[in-house]
Amino acid sequence: MLDNQSEDKKFVYYIEEPPINSFTETFFANYASIPISELRNHLVSVRERAWQKHNYPCLGRWSFLHHSIQRSSIYKEILEKSKQENAKIIDFGCCLGQDVRQLIYDGVSLDQIRGYDLDPFFIEQGYELFRDDILMNEKKVFGVGDIFDDKFLETIEPADYVHVGSFIHLFDAETQRNVCQRLTRIAKYAITGRQVGASVPAEHQKLSGSIGSKMMRHSPESFASMWNDVTSGEWQVESATLEAIDDVNGFGKILYFVVRKRKEH
Repeated sequence: MLDNQSEDKKFVYYIEEPPINSFTETFFANYASIPISELRNHLVSVRERAWQKHNYPCLGRWSFLHHSIQRSSIYKEILEKSKQENAKIIDFGCCLGQDVRQLIYDGVSLDQIRGYDLDPFFIEQGYELFRDDILMNEKKVFGVGDIFDDKFLETIEPADYVHVGSFIHLFDAETQRNVCQRLTRIAKYAITGRQVGASVPAEHQKLSGSIGSKMMRHSPESFASMWNDVTSGEWQVESATLEAIDDVNGFGKILYFVVRKRKEH
């Protein structure tokens, strides 16, 4: 049984039914061989197991069904470079690994993709969700590690592109600066992703019990300023766009972004 605090969390950002649409049906039918008639129960079963361990908004709101990497303004570029020039992609803070599967679904070779998360539980639940544990383990697509572990970062071969969906916003303002610097150590050319944003930048109390107690919500301007500052202009925000979402659950806006390393002349 959930305690009172968990009940409050569930009310704030727990949506009972999965938002199944034609894309969801087609993707799971083709990728995981799950028929439409079984899809709803399959999604609910996996989400409930994950929710019982972690009351995270991305689980409560079914965000893992959105495959946010497709919304990146450079997604077409990522696909073209990976297929034509063997570009490598890292999904850092990959959670259930939905964006890794989207890349595979869109034709990127498994040898060019790596996903990392702090908690192996999420990776295991991803295997359950997408029914591909044998293939993923054979190709060693996923790994476990901490962004703040220098020895771990040294083991990662930098990729051409790094995707960070709903990751940077997990931290307070000062810690985000450190996170951004660390991400540049594993990225060669571009970092793209999304996170909770705001028209007026400010730190907010977290709704869930994840890392730390506060999270910084950036505006496009403050996000660009942070990257320029912490990298001394070496990495610059190419695009940062706020998109309004349902505000009932306390989020309001999502910031989609691309950060690009400046070319040397």
